[in-house]
Amino acid sequence: MKSIYLLFALFMTTVSFEAFAQDPVVIAEEGARVDLDVEPDVRDLSFRERLHFGGGISGLSFGNPTSIGLSPMAGYMATNTTIIGVGMTYQYFAYRGYPASNLIGERIFVRQYVPALSALLGQSFLTAQVENFSDASNSYSSYSNPVLVGIGIGSKIGINLNVMYDLNYSATKTSPYGSALVVQVGGFFF
Repeated sequence: MKSIYLLFALFMTTVSFEAFAQDPVVIAEEGARVDLDVEPDVRDLSFRERLHFGGGISGLSFGNPTSIGLSPMAGYMATNTTIIGVGMTYQYFAYRGYPASNLIGERIFVRQYVPALSALLGQSFLTAQVENFSDASNSYSSYSNPVLVGIGIGSKIGINLNVMYDLNYSATKTSPYGSALVVQVGGFFF
């Protein structure tokens, strides 16, 4: 009798349990072209579907100096892991003893999602941007052009937090930011 139980146990271990598994249930949203859990390849998307719009708040610094910036932006998904884009920036900058400045600028940026970085920090990416500012309130002031590199945390569509370092920051040059460390909050919303 023990040999029958042993033979039955061996038989059961060799039987594929996959044969007993149910097929996965896919619940599709009405009008969805594919499974919603799988990110589509951007090569299959139209130009409009690859284009995203948003904005944010940047260069927050209170005290001496005070710096507050608003910036709308547009981004294009070049690949599933790379977003390139452009933006405009308005930056209020005030330093004690000097007249306040209203800076207008433009920027070019890139975001690169790196799987190894995302495994460490969740949804995160490397980011870099170059900005150019001119003073709308005083034509005689000259500001350095920030070259920012850093890391961001957040999804491709939605709120992001970017912490960047200004490679062009110098204590002797006038910077539109209060320090070399620049924090931006914003993202793509549609």
